[in-house]
Amino acid sequence: MREWTLVAYLSSHGFGHAVRAMEVLRALRQLQPALSLHLRTMVPHWFVRHGLGDSVTHVPVLLDVGVVQADSLTVDIGATLQAQTALTLARDRILNDELAALRRIKPRLIFSDIPALACDLGAHLGIPVVAMGNFSWDWIYADYARDVPQFAPLVTDLATSYGRADLLLRLPFHGGLDAFKRRQDIGLVTRRPTVATREVRLRLGVPAHDVLVVLSFGGVGLGLTTAPRRRLGVTYVATQSAAPVGAPPHGYRFVTNSALIDLGVRYEDLIAAADAVVTKPGYGIIADCIAGETPIVYTSRGRFAEYACLVTAIHQYLPNAFVSNDDLRTGRWDEALDLALSAPVPSASIDLNGAAIAAQNLHEILSGN
Repeated sequence: MREWTLVAYLSSHGFGHAVRAMEVLRALRQLQPALSLHLRTMVPHWFVRHGLGDSVTHVPVLLDVGVVQADSLTVDIGATLQAQTALTLARDRILNDELAALRRIKPRLIFSDIPALACDLGAHLGIPVVAMGNFSWDWIYADYARDVPQFAPLVTDLATSYGRADLLLRLPFHGGLDAFKRRQDIGLVTRRPTVATREVRLRLGVPAHDVLVVLSFGGVGLGLTTAPRRRLGVTYVATQSAAPVGAPPHGYRFVTNSALIDLGVRYEDLIAAADAVVTKPGYGIIADCIAGETPIVYTSRGRFAEYACLVTAIHQYLPNAFVSNDDLRTGRWDEALDLALSAPVPSASIDLNGAAIAAQNLHEILSGN
């Protein structure tokens, strides 16, 4: 079997881009077991290794900045402008460095979710570029440009780069993406749980009859100023990168990412085992909740154009309730949790086969079909 090489460039704004891209790459490996994978992204190495194993080459490379956040709910628009402007000024150096690396790697295909500069790299080398996403960064920044005109040239540059992609695999819950000349709609790319709910709860030490609530705030995290009042029969579980300082409040389990891996529990297993999730809207967590049929308590996430698309999806596919940022941070979410737990299950359904369809597209391009 001929061995082809694919290079993937992934946004490191949270974990959602990497989660879904790696799901596609796992499906692609089933079609092409000899595929050589190179990930060039600032996503942490432990996360890449956990998702794709040791046979992938991972090099930290920054091709986009996304938005700068103080925490999961607070967008710093000024700092975002500074960071993206600095990246744009360094564009020629970044392109030259990456072109030199790609000439050594000799990829047959570039996959992007969804750094714009990846499209420029493919155009320079005559390599096809397939992008995937439910939004693009020019669309996010175009919203900021309405109040901060300095974003306007950045929007133009990004849209020009995206226009060089050969194909966009457009995910559900999408907005913008008009810069891409060729678009193909695919189903939801999501992870499927593999560990039974009872086993997940046992491994985490959650009492058998407790309501299990997962706090999910991505790779950025959330500083709660007050824990919810003690509530018998409810266990809260939150994952984080480092071990917590001091003892957690009663009824809480703080689990480091490495500890969760050691327990043999993947994040999608945890979400599917939960009775509810408290979170900000993001593609990855909503997709996990849909796959696990898990109710959701959501809060607003600062100024981010994708938010409206995701809230529409929540109401269409999941039992849900809203909690304000203030109530969330100060632990006043009992009422919202009860509403989500008692909400009816929407009748709408969605195709969960997006990873397989995306992988088939990549396979056909790699194979020259």
